[in-house]
Amino acid sequence: MPAAAPKTPEEILRILDLHERWLDKRSGGARGDLTMQNLSGVNLPDINLRSAKLVGCNLSNSRLPHGNFRGCDMFSADCHGAYLVEADFTDANLRGVNFREANLTRATLANVDLRNGALLGPAGNGQMAFVMTENGKVDLTRATLVRADLSGAILNQATLAGANMVDVNLSAARLGRANLAKANLRGALIANADFSDADLSNADLRHADLRGSTMEGAKLVNCDLTGADITGVDLSRANLDGAKVALSISSLHHDIQRVIRDHQLWAESEGRQGLRADLAKQNFAMIDFTAIDFSGANLGECTLRGTLLRRSRLVMANLSGANLAEADLAEATLDGANLAGAQLPGAVLNGAQIGAVEIRRPDGSTTGRFWPANLTGADLRGASLKGVNLRMATLVEADFSGADLTGANLTDANLAGAHLEGAILNNASLPEGEFAGR
Repeated sequence: MPAAAPKTPEEILRILDLHERWLDKRSGGARGDLTMQNLSGVNLPDINLRSAKLVGCNLSNSRLPHGNFRGCDMFSADCHGAYLVEADFTDANLRGVNFREANLTRATLANVDLRNGALLGPAGNGQMAFVMTENGKVDLTRATLVRADLSGAILNQATLAGANMVDVNLSAARLGRANLAKANLRGALIANADFSDADLSNADLRHADLRGSTMEGAKLVNCDLTGADITGVDLSRANLDGAKVALSISSLHHDIQRVIRDHQLWAESEGRQGLRADLAKQNFAMIDFTAIDFSGANLGECTLRGTLLRRSRLVMANLSGANLAEADLAEATLDGANLAGAQLPGAVLNGAQIGAVEIRRPDGSTTGRFWPANLTGADLRGASLKGVNLRMATLVEADFSGADLTGANLTDANLAGAHLEGAILNNASLPEGEFAGR
């Protein structure tokens, strides 16, 4: 695009006056066209530039609080360091805009297009070069977007690294391949947003509402998701290395919360009140169930990846086929539990009780018989089982490859066909005839 002839301050003021007349549908008005003009550092609070043409306009370090930019064409404009508090950009074309370090607190950017976009112009050497934005990507690096409305915004491949987005509204926004590394999204509304292949490394998502969002291929390395609501979010294909997650039960659907409350009552009253929980195939990834009582509950085939179950009671619970990869079950009680075919690679079970339950008659008297925990075919590769009690457990064809069983009690356990290659068995008590080198 050829460079526009620079306007004098008087000419710019004339354009703004004619634009205002155009908006009011008064005679002599004309839509404002400030394409490629330099308005750097201007102080125009409450300016009404609705539907104006600001393609490639330099608005860097300007002060435009409460400005009306609804429907503006701001393709590849430069708003670096601009003060745009409570400005309204609804339905604007913001492709390729540079908002680096801009203050957009409480600004409205609903339904805006913030995809890549760049202007090309002559570089003076016979070649064409990018004008204004170096690579055509929307740059919101370290921008302030506190309580801003970005609902429905198209932010694919945008750069929001280090942006302050506390309480921002990003519901239904598209952020595929966007860079949100170190962004502060605490308390943000991000329901039904698309973060496919986005980089959220070291981002703060504490107490954010992520319900129904897409996270396929997203990078959540060292991300803080404490207290976030991930109802309906599939994190199975996201990179969660080092992520800090402790999602509260309150983040679950109210119907699920009711089932859990009823089960607690059922467990506490020994079945006289409440209802036994049937939560088969539910997604409880990353939920904080610390010290909860799920004894007797049906959790078969549940997704419990990375779930906190420290000191929980899961006596006689059904966890067959459940995904407990990297779950924390330290000091949990799983006596008599069914973990057949469960996936527990990388799980932490230090000090857990996974032994047998004594079978009693209806009058409470002992029978001398026991119901062992069943881990037939369970995958415990690389799991930490230090000091775990697996006495009498059924471990047929269970895979303990590379697991740490230091100090574990496997007395009278059934290890037929179990895999212990590379397992650490220092001070472990093994069944008679078993040996550490199997």
